[in-house]
Amino acid sequence: MTRRQFAFWIGFGLFNLSEKFGLSGLDGLAAAAMRRTEAAKSAAKRSGGEHWTVAANKRWRWFERENLINGEWVLTGTTTPVLKETGERKTNNIGYLDDSLVPAEMRGSQAALGPASLSPIDSAEHEHPTADLDPQLPTAKRRARHGRPPSQWLRSLHADELHVWLDTIEVPDAGVSGMTVWTHLTRDHSFDPAHIEGLEEPELHKLHAAAHFGY
Repeated sequence: MTRRQFAFWIGFGLFNLSEKFGLSGLDGLAAAAMRRTEAAKSAAKRSGGEHWTVAANKRWRWFERENLINGEWVLTGTTTPVLKETGERKTNNIGYLDDSLVPAEMRGSQAALGPASLSPIDSAEHEHPTADLDPQLPTAKRRARHGRPPSQWLRSLHADELHVWLDTIEVPDAGVSGMTVWTHLTRDHSFDPAHIEGLEEPELHKLHAAAHFGY
């Protein structure tokens, strides 16, 4: 067993099982999985498109990185999860991305810092029970697909309506680099260019965040 395979199985808590029973097939799976991860990282470096979002579950909060690879957005890593209540970092951090890779504006966002009051990313876990029936409410289903696409209702709004609506919501940041947010919204989030023509740059970024939040 190589050092890399050892690290892989330690990370999944299965090293003892693999070692005890001589599961060479598991070692092969580990090697294949690691090769795939490394290939994705190499492709990510060549792609130029990079995307960061804040993610969370009931206990932990972390950042997720996606890269544009062969025309598809692919998850290429996550940072070490941090406990929401205490800020304590998860101890078994094999394979997590270094926090320094996260854009500074993302690290300093309200959702990432975890304020005492319920942040947007936390309140997403307590969405209204009729969210799936109301096109104007964010849903877990759209969040799970990173807002690609967002709701038909949101994509139907024009710039004058978006000016007003964007001021009424609070959403966690979602950053993109390697392309303009305009390109990202129109190509990856299916917004009609004519509908968002006239929005200021901060509004485009907030619209992007709203799409990722599940609107």
